[in-house]
Amino acid sequence: DRATWSEGLDVPTMAANPKADVLFWVGCAASYDDRAKKIARATVALLKQAGIDFAILGQEESCTGDSARRAGNELLFLMLTETNVATINGYREQGGAKKIITTCPHCFNSLLNEYPQLGAKLKVQHHTDYLLELVKAGKLKPKKKVDEKVVFHDSCYLGRYNDVYEEPRDLLKTIPGLELVEVE
Repeated sequence: DRATWSEGLDVPTMAANPKADVLFWVGCAASYDDRAKKIARATVALLKQAGIDFAILGQEESCTGDSARRAGNELLFLMLTETNVATINGYREQGGAKKIITTCPHCFNSLLNEYPQLGAKLKVQHHTDYLLELVKAGKLKPKKKVDEKVVFHDSCYLGRYNDVYEEPRDLLKTIPGLELVEVE
């Protein structure tokens, strides 16, 4: 069921488009949690709107192993990592997956910091950073006015562990009418 969140969106898979420039690593939360599925669906809509050549792994994607490692199950982490790296490297060898984006801070941290320790050479970005680049390049332009106050919550694996604080805020600031406020 890993890819059922994408039904009706016509999301390409790496198997169907092995040379896709961007691999959207969906992760477990966005594959199964109803709230996180909305983020994955919105990310797909924005990637399509920007004309990005992207794909997902679909059924080929498995957990990055983050929770297994945090729980002390290093063997499971290594097994998941080995499988994922082999899959990603297979597409990289075909000219695809030049960049990996993910909405999940846990996947982001594992792919960026832990997979390279095991030999993977990946270019990984959090989706907020990537979307901000698309806005700055003029490929996306927020138009709909949102008259709301918003507080951005810094997740540990995005902020504290990877020092990504400003990009999500800068992206939110591009939305007309939105007022970004900080928690005291």
